[in-house]
Amino acid sequence: MDPEKEKAFELEDLIAQLEKDSGYFLNFLKIRDLVAGIIVLHPGEEDTQEPHATDELYYVIEGKGFMELGKNKRSVKKGSILFVPAKMHHRFYGNKKNLVVLYMFAE
Repeated sequence: MDPEKEKAFELEDLIAQLEKDSGYFLNFLKIRDLVAGIIVLHPGEEDTQEPHATDELYYVIEGKGFMELGKNKRSVKKGSILFVPAKMHHRFYGNKKNLVVLYMFAE
């Protein structure tokens, strides 16, 4: 991917690619030190992510559920923005409909 060229993405295209790849997350941008992606967590599907070495930012695009952040639990819904410090255990859970989340972190 050319780091000097602008990029535009459509959410429905990203979701279609994710479903084609049979996963629940998709890194759609990796440029210099920035990685961005989406998560689509279906009801009953397990969020298996492990703590990351870098800080992360999450934005809930669609749905509602819960997020475990260390020993804390927080409800999340469309419009929620969550900062997760590096190395903190975290995961999404308890969604009754698809939970669609944008994530960004520095690598």
